[in-house]
Amino acid sequence: MATDDCEEWRVLETTCSVQQALAGPPPRARGFELPGDRVHYAPDRPADITHVKLEIGLDFERETVSGTAWTSFTALYDEVRSIAFDAVDLHIERVMLDDGTELSYSIEPEHLRVTLDRAYHYGESFTVGVRYWAQPRIGLNFNKPTPDDPTRPVQAWTFSQTWYHRHWFPCHWVPNDRATSEIIVTVPAQFVTLSNGELLSVRDNGDGSKTHHWRHDVPHPAYLISLVVGDFAVVEDRYGELPVTYYVRPDRREDARLLMGKTPAMLDFFSRYLNYPYPYRKYAQSVIEVYRGAMEHTTATTHSFMLLFDQKAALDVGEDGPVTTVAHELAHQWFGDLLTCRDWSEGWLNEGFATYLEHLWVEHDRGSDVFKLMMREAAHLYFEEDKHYRRPVVYRGYYRDGFELFDHHLYFKGAWVLHMLRHQLGEAAFRRGLHAYVERHRGREVITADLERTLEEVTGRSLAQFFQQWLYQAGYPAFSVSYAWDGERHLAKVTIKQTQTIDDLTPCFVTPVDLAFSVAVADGSDEIRTVKLQVVVGENGETTQTFFVPLEREPVMVRFDPDGWLLKTLEFERPAHMLRYQLAHDPDVLGRIEAAEALAKQGDEASRRALEEALFSDPFWGVRCAAAQALGELGTEAAQNALLRALRELEARQWSRVRATVARALGRYQEPQQRALAQRAAEALRPLVSEGDVSYFVERAAAEALGRTRVAGVLDVLQQASTRPSWQAYVQEGIFKGLACCGDERAIPLLLDYLDASRQPPLWRLAATRGLLVLARERHLYREAAWQQAVTRLCEAVEHDPWEAVRQGAALALLLFGERRAVPALERAAARELETRVLRSLRAALYVLRSPGQADEQLAQLRQDLETLREENRRLKEQLASVETRLAQERTS
Repeated sequence: MATDDCEEWRVLETTCSVQQALAGPPPRARGFELPGDRVHYAPDRPADITHVKLEIGLDFERETVSGTAWTSFTALYDEVRSIAFDAVDLHIERVMLDDGTELSYSIEPEHLRVTLDRAYHYGESFTVGVRYWAQPRIGLNFNKPTPDDPTRPVQAWTFSQTWYHRHWFPCHWVPNDRATSEIIVTVPAQFVTLSNGELLSVRDNGDGSKTHHWRHDVPHPAYLISLVVGDFAVVEDRYGELPVTYYVRPDRREDARLLMGKTPAMLDFFSRYLNYPYPYRKYAQSVIEVYRGAMEHTTATTHSFMLLFDQKAALDVGEDGPVTTVAHELAHQWFGDLLTCRDWSEGWLNEGFATYLEHLWVEHDRGSDVFKLMMREAAHLYFEEDKHYRRPVVYRGYYRDGFELFDHHLYFKGAWVLHMLRHQLGEAAFRRGLHAYVERHRGREVITADLERTLEEVTGRSLAQFFQQWLYQAGYPAFSVSYAWDGERHLAKVTIKQTQTIDDLTPCFVTPVDLAFSVAVADGSDEIRTVKLQVVVGENGETTQTFFVPLEREPVMVRFDPDGWLLKTLEFERPAHMLRYQLAHDPDVLGRIEAAEALAKQGDEASRRALEEALFSDPFWGVRCAAAQALGELGTEAAQNALLRALRELEARQWSRVRATVARALGRYQEPQQRALAQRAAEALRPLVSEGDVSYFVERAAAEALGRTRVAGVLDVLQQASTRPSWQAYVQEGIFKGLACCGDERAIPLLLDYLDASRQPPLWRLAATRGLLVLARERHLYREAAWQQAVTRLCEAVEHDPWEAVRQGAALALLLFGERRAVPALERAAARELETRVLRSLRAALYVLRSPGQADEQLAQLRQDLETLREENRRLKEQLASVETRLAQERTS
């Protein structure tokens, strides 16, 4: 599964810093649990589910499902007398065996318990049918036109991860059981259906309805069962003899291949990389309205409408996000579907694998430079999350269904674990290990120990310590490295320290790390040779180690972990001249980016010139972006001149990502601190916002940056631009963030107007909540009476907005505003919220706002700090106004 919750996770992380003791063994997470969380294990299975058959009909007017769910079992216990189904809000009409024998049952809040007609002994089979109807509140969703979205097509679609299927059919929701599945569904005759496996037949009933019969003959967990119904354009493709199809709303037919057109190439790459062919008879993908994320239903992936991009977005945004999501969900067909984690504590075996294979596809399709950059960004997202809570990747402490485990630890650290294994085992051995893992465990539920043992047996390497420190413990090594040259002895001295706090949760990491020294082949020669060696750090708990490396002459460049194989943070002080050489000459893009970031802290003119040179001449856009960001951090007039020249001179389409970074960097020049430079920045940004650009990416970055300059008149420019449509309100998000930080109080009612569910489309409301998150952070720019309006409206949205994504955004914004008067609204919302991601955000907000003592002191201190900032801002404006008046008088005289 892929999610779009990066902003939500970042906000949530900043607040969930409670240590809640759990009953499980150490090490415990730090700052992850909330009150009510507990240790969870996979449940017992008295009987093995072998087949699930749903004979159902959908009523689109009443938004109901009705029919019979047939579940076939084989007894695993010595004696089975009753069976429990997970079932919520199902109206049960009858329970029987497949021969018609009536069975007695009882209904509980979350279960349907069925008493069998006799005791069934180990190995005996039986089939239970449940006739029922339901009007699901979640799990099975109905789309139709609404006042806020009048063009929304009529659709029905399912999404179950982790436990939502229990709201529309009786099932076993935990992934530790697998069965073949079958759906026989009756729907209006004009609609197309999509489900797992193969479409066996479509029968016209002669009454305006048709019955579609789908069957999937490879066992899979219930949460992967899918049903999609609606008016779709079906775009056909192939991978060899395998049918590959894309289902999109008819008016987006031309955009289907922009998102999904590389699927056949992805199928070929994954099949070859794993040496294991795609394991099913078809692969289909559908794009669904008012759904966020993506879900790897077996043979029938479901994508969010937010991923289907247009031709303009294809320039940069589409390739960097949506297309990689297509690869991620396809990778799940092996890791997640063919092999499935036994329970969600082992979820990295699904999501970490899919994330790393997604990155491997990028390496194959777009080259190693982009791959390295994406891995670097994944690490940084994980580091940001780890600042606020730390947990082992394999972890059993959570609230109810485990969806809160689907975080950056699971996805990105999980991917990095595989990246490090690839390096330590070697490419060939790593691929042999993956193939063996799939081959041995296909069609089974897996745990981390299965992967560990398989890799050990295939490669001969002992991996217990690796798995212990990277998966069962938490954190990462934080390295502080120093280098010195001993000219007399011709020795390079490298001292490596691990500076992370070491405790039961976070170890001193024992890991190999590569060092590289670039040395001239002769005195005065420009020809360079690289001396590489690998050292092992952390053995015997040593946190500080020094290595001496004999070299013919002093190196011109020293690298720690070149090529970025190790998950780490690094502080590595080197002379500015070495960093400038590294920026200009390092063949590794990570080294050039590392140098650009370090040079931002130097501040000397030679370093600024080196950054400017990289901005205009580096062959890779990622390095140019790093140079642009570093120039923005310098914050000088000379640095700004380079940024402005880049906006003027860089080719718009080829360097759109760089120009977007340049625009963001210009937003660092702000009134009143740098009035003249802020006005220059605003002058350059204004046309990108008011007139648009070839890139949505540039438009959005420019809009937010323009607001951040806080130059007079930017609100009017942003307000006018907000009415210009963009793909998925992508630019609007930047506009709303710009409004939030522009410092003009007229921006607040504008933002709140876009939060109105009776008039505004869902994506615009979602963009508004993200603007309000920025407003919460920047509220020191406004009077309290002004931003309190936002708190009031957010309280309404968190309770009543029809889209769960907006409710979650509202909850997180309320959390950042820190107003305890929001507690009643949050409590009412939490009491009826079914969507787990939203509920987690509501619970986090309630925990922080309810916390006595320390939380009250923190809020009081925050208010005091805000008032101090506001007063300092006022005085600074007055001083600047006085200076400007005096200068004007001097010019006049």
